Amino acid sequence: MVRWLDPHQLLDTAARVLASGLLTAYHDSRETQALVDADVIDRSEPEELWIDYVADLGDGWSSTYTVARTLAQERLELDDGGTAVATRRGAILVMGGDQVYPVPTRSHYENRLLGPYRAARPDEAGPDEAGPRDELLAIPGSHDWYDGLVNFTNIFCRRRRLGAWQTVQSRSYFALRLPHRWWLWGLDLQFGNYLDEAQLAYFAGAAAHMGPGHRIVVAMAKEVDSGRKSAEVCSDRSVAYLEREVVAPSGAEVALYLKSGRHHYSRYRDRTGGRQLVTAGGGGAFLHPTHTLLHRIDAPGDGEPGSFELAAVYPSPDFSRQLRKRVWLLPAYNLPLAGALGVIQVLLVMMLNLHRDDAHVAVGFGDVAEALWESPTAFLLIAFIVLSFGAMIRLAHDADGVARLLIGTGHSLLQFVGLAAVIVLASALAGTLGTGLASLAAFLLLVFVLGGVGGVLGVSGYLFLTNLAGFHANEAFAPLHHADQKNFLRLHIDTEGVLALYPVGIERVARRWCFRPDGEPGSPWLDPDGEVPVAHLVEAPVRFEPGPEGAG
Repeated sequence: MVRWLDPHQLLDTAARVLASGLLTAYHDSRETQALVDADVIDRSEPEELWIDYVADLGDGWSSTYTVARTLAQERLELDDGGTAVATRRGAILVMGGDQVYPVPTRSHYENRLLGPYRAARPDEAGPDEAGPRDELLAIPGSHDWYDGLVNFTNIFCRRRRLGAWQTVQSRSYFALRLPHRWWLWGLDLQFGNYLDEAQLAYFAGAAAHMGPGHRIVVAMAKEVDSGRKSAEVCSDRSVAYLEREVVAPSGAEVALYLKSGRHHYSRYRDRTGGRQLVTAGGGGAFLHPTHTLLHRIDAPGDGEPGSFELAAVYPSPDFSRQLRKRVWLLPAYNLPLAGALGVIQVLLVMMLNLHRDDAHVAVGFGDVAEALWESPTAFLLIAFIVLSFGAMIRLAHDADGVARLLIGTGHSLLQFVGLAAVIVLASALAGTLGTGLASLAAFLLLVFVLGGVGGVLGVSGYLFLTNLAGFHANEAFAPLHHADQKNFLRLHIDTEGVLALYPVGIERVARRWCFRPDGEPGSPWLDPDGEVPVAHLVEAPVRFEPGPEGAG
């Protein structure tokens, strides 16, 4: 799993986020894609059709491959409270965003997405042989955008093969026509900023094929806690505009929103109608909490505020709260961060001149304050403190106004008081060895160890307490690298036009694998070595009736 608090990883990701922000501010690659012709993808001929949906994958091998291997099974029986429910592999696989973590380099796509999916379902016919294959469609999430969509376009928009799946789209968004007047639209919301003009024109062209009685499933990569962040507000407005100006004039209606961006399963239902909003981001990434989900949220499109109410979640809020306690194990999960904080604290001690043979023994809090005042590098230390306070306030992005200022300041004070306490404790322990070189070495070593572990524990305490107030769901759970409780969706349009949504959960992924070089053609390259992961229904299938017969 991605080590999100590894210092090297943090710096690399931050640099790419900054670069992508500058790049997309002056060049939107969707404008370049508009030069390539794109038609509606018509798969409306079959009387019935199975479709799979998976999102937020491409993190750890075991979690991503377990989901891919489960998806690849031709037939899958799901346990529904003791009753077996038979399902079939989708003839179409839709990837709903964030296909790779943490950044979309070619090597990360190869190792974290292409490799697991090719191994889970190898191309039986061979890459150069013609023949029918299941189709693959994808929309990008924010992590796919960190290189300006270069590698996403190369992998998904060039009609290439990924194992036994064939990509069929030519842009980063698509309109898929399904049997019985059903549609699936995949939107590219970039970083939640806006729908570009070419994309709006494309969907307007798709709407020209629609009429009363047509129903749409809208897939988009965005978070679910609607209205709390500016990007969420902008993307909600974009979806509302699309519904109001493109969908409504055609007489069609949106029946289901599929969203990624949060790595759990949740379903909200519209109190004023039959629409549903499903988040299913369990394709392989770390687990997001469910106990912080709002019980009512706004509709992604036009609708009354708070009109969607929470109907189902996976895993349970109780499990989510129990998992939160693991945040206290962050030093063990993130040793490189503890090492980096330890080095920083040793350097601060040396800048304060507290490492001298005659000064490092029996240091008190007053001595630390005096050293700060008298240090020849005091101006650098003060600048460091000011920058640290600014960074901590910036980190408290889930809060606003005075609350954000207080939370960030409190975290900063916690870290600096902790540093002073480490210096005092280390000097007392090292003082038992006298004032020689051994004592000095012990003092610096203790500052490194206690400061590193204590610094990460300070982060743990901050995340635990703020998460109690509903903040930092992402920051508190990402460093835990939790691989289990994965999910994906299986959709079925039957011969009567009823759309059934099967939310599939995998309680525990496999950790050990056996290579099977002599397996049947098309069979997975690796099988679980030990307990086989079991798929089950998260909740009873959710059914959507077809629209009434009408024009178009």
